Amino acid sequence: MIKKTILTAACATAAVLSLQAHAEDGKVLRMACESTYAPFVFFDTQTRKPVGFEIDLLEYAAKQMGRKLEVTNMGFDAIIPAILTGITDVGASAFTITPERAKRVLFSKPYYMSGLSILVRAEDKDKIKSVKDIENCTICAQIGTSGSMRAAKVPGAKVRNFNTINEAYLELNNKGCRAVIGDRPVTAYFLASRPQAAADYHHLPETLNSEAFGFPVSKNNKALAKELDAAIDKARANGEFTKIYVKWFAEEPPKELLAQ
Repeated sequence: MIKKTILTAACATAAVLSLQAHAEDGKVLRMACESTYAPFVFFDTQTRKPVGFEIDLLEYAAKQMGRKLEVTNMGFDAIIPAILTGITDVGASAFTITPERAKRVLFSKPYYMSGLSILVRAEDKDKIKSVKDIENCTICAQIGTSGSMRAAKVPGAKVRNFNTINEAYLELNNKGCRAVIGDRPVTAYFLASRPQAAADYHHLPETLNSEAFGFPVSKNNKALAKELDAAIDKARANGEFTKIYVKWFAEEPPKELLAQ
């Protein structure tokens, strides 16, 4: 009887602690990201804190939900598995909304319209002018991204995947591949933020395809997806979305994005 009482008390205590932990979790919006995707999400070298367009937008959304944003850095290809296993609530780092991903997760409404582009070495700018010119070549990309998926569709291409897009850029500079395929705004920010980059690289003007970015969440968390959409809609309506967009991209969002 004593042992049973002790066991019952222990179980009751565990249940209370579990409820308390769940209650605490409800006050936090857990975000997982790969923090080399400037200007969407990256670490500020001065403060060593995550900053970027997605950080600002999710901080606004979290505030509307009465939560505090908690950011965890991990490999890009680990983010969706982390969502599926409940380790995190929402993913970021410029997730393209694709049919393949939509089979596994729910996406928020689009918050950015993008496209893929090709980066080559400056010495090759007269030799490589379109995606046709990198057929049968080695192409670098970040693992798990739409850039990697598109690279795999280039006829005869050998794709080399890296954990971060910056590693892919570095490998291109070291002549380990002929080109990098990645998100145009990320590559553009990389070039703009490094004075020497313009001399080392050439960014092809061709945009390979149009893409919409969204925040992925678990299909078991439809309530969160609705809350995210409501917060993004409110930000669009009250001008906060435009304010954040201009801060990071130095231009106003396209009208079709505001009408989502």
